[in-house]
Amino acid sequence: MKMINSQVLSRIGPPFLFIHANGYPPETYRSFLSHFLDKYQVITLSLRPFLPDLVPTSLKDWRDFRDDYLDFIDDQVSKKRFGRSKTIDPQVIGVGHSMGAMTNLMAAIERPNLFKALVLIEPVLFPRWQGTLMRVLAPLNLMRKIHPLIRATLKRKINFPSQELMLKNYRGKPIFQRLSDDVLRDYVSGLAKDNPDGTVTLKYSPEWETRIYETGGLADAYVWKNLPGIPCPVLVLRGEDSGTLKPQVVQRMIRKLPNGQSLTEPETGHLLPLEIPERAASLIDEYLQLL
Repeated sequence: MKMINSQVLSRIGPPFLFIHANGYPPETYRSFLSHFLDKYQVITLSLRPFLPDLVPTSLKDWRDFRDDYLDFIDDQVSKKRFGRSKTIDPQVIGVGHSMGAMTNLMAAIERPNLFKALVLIEPVLFPRWQGTLMRVLAPLNLMRKIHPLIRATLKRKINFPSQELMLKNYRGKPIFQRLSDDVLRDYVSGLAKDNPDGTVTLKYSPEWETRIYETGGLADAYVWKNLPGIPCPVLVLRGEDSGTLKPQVVQRMIRKLPNGQSLTEPETGHLLPLEIPERAASLIDEYLQLL
């Protein structure tokens, strides 16, 4: 069974694979990704939560996303869609936001020769003590009681009379205050599923979003242990106001990565590529051009 959906945005240059954050459909990143279309073979990937036949409990931890991603790459290579033979690894530029950044990072740990470079925007990697705590609490089903985002997620409204009213509702939420109207409209358009009666429903369920929060951190020990084995250049991009990616985590990542560097962008948060899509794309493009 196919565990990942893809959309090809352009067919020029080397493969540039982009993976979204938890709860944010690939369409949300249209303004950000538009800056790469004339240089790269840009492909956006939709992970398991967007597949209607999969239930949230199918996810054990985020390494399942890694395996889905590697299966997708192998399938593309076998069909010669990356311009390489079946026996030669492609040189993929792996780009991801939040959960998507972690998916790319874990894929590079498992198959380092696949990647020319990684761009990790706000990867959800925790300090070692926090990951250990999450691994202890998860089997006891206690994450729902203590995770700060789960309670609000489970109360999230899933049905709206129209996309316009959905947009109006989201426009007033603090988390989206730094997003432009265009980016927020792309988010709504990608997230809304049209119903026969004219109403809309979320494509990405709160149950899936919650499951991803519950399983976040379970693979962190694996990631920390294996960072030194990633040979390709890695850029870690952090928002200065982020409450998700701590500065000390970035510093430790860079110490462990053989070819890593980081940038912190002022006056941005965890939604950095959506808050400043043009600026974020420019920073990443400048980095990739130097490789």
